[in-house]
Amino acid sequence: MNKLVEMVRAGRKPLGTFVELGGANVVEALGQTGLDFIIVDNEHGPFDVESSLECIRAAEGAGLTPLCRVRELSRPGIMKLLDQGAAGLIVPFIETVDQVKDLVALGKYAPIGKRGFSGSRKDRWSFAHPGGLPLQEQLDYWNGQSLLIPQCETAGCLEHIEEIASLDGVDGIFVGPFDLSISLGIPGQFQNARLLAAFHRVLAACRAAGKFSMIFTADPAWIRDYYAMGFDMVTYSMDAAVLIQGFKDLVKDVQG
Repeated sequence: MNKLVEMVRAGRKPLGTFVELGGANVVEALGQTGLDFIIVDNEHGPFDVESSLECIRAAEGAGLTPLCRVRELSRPGIMKLLDQGAAGLIVPFIETVDQVKDLVALGKYAPIGKRGFSGSRKDRWSFAHPGGLPLQEQLDYWNGQSLLIPQCETAGCLEHIEEIASLDGVDGIFVGPFDLSISLGIPGQFQNARLLAAFHRVLAACRAAGKFSMIFTADPAWIRDYYAMGFDMVTYSMDAAVLIQGFKDLVKDVQG
């Protein structure tokens, strides 16, 4: 079972951040912080498969669970990151149930989906466990290890969230409050009753389907609030923002 899922089932509350700067050294440094996971951002960050691989490898060595946000919903966009060892994929700009069905088809092996099979870095080119298992047992194993996480950041996704969360092959839902608030016509109003109702609707859908829930926040004061609300995992900010703010605070303190 994927480490993050094990943590959630044990009642722990994983905390992570987005990696936007690029570079394995950044990820290794984040491994010294006590964070549980990173999300290598192929949507807004500078990454491609090769640079994502370097961050995935660094995360594994640093004790972090490596997730990736994909750049697009396509066969190479999904399969290549999973084959390089991403423990899960955040998939942005979901608007329809059919998009999520396509995601499952691309990202899960049979009988759940139609993901193409090959030995790859994820299983050390079939020379590491569970490469010695019968093929169907390998497919079942990786279906449990490789998480597919649609991102609820549009009104369309929210409208269909109960059906999306209930689909076999969907492991959890990631809430993007910035774009979701924009899509709902209340940009940046994170305490607006409509947006809070949307959060609770996602949480209820995840609970009913037995799936985990994640959310992003740029405000550290809201991390505990989101856990208390019921979210299983929180993604706080990004490496670049924390770096900049940390030095801004230092300079302000020194220079008055």
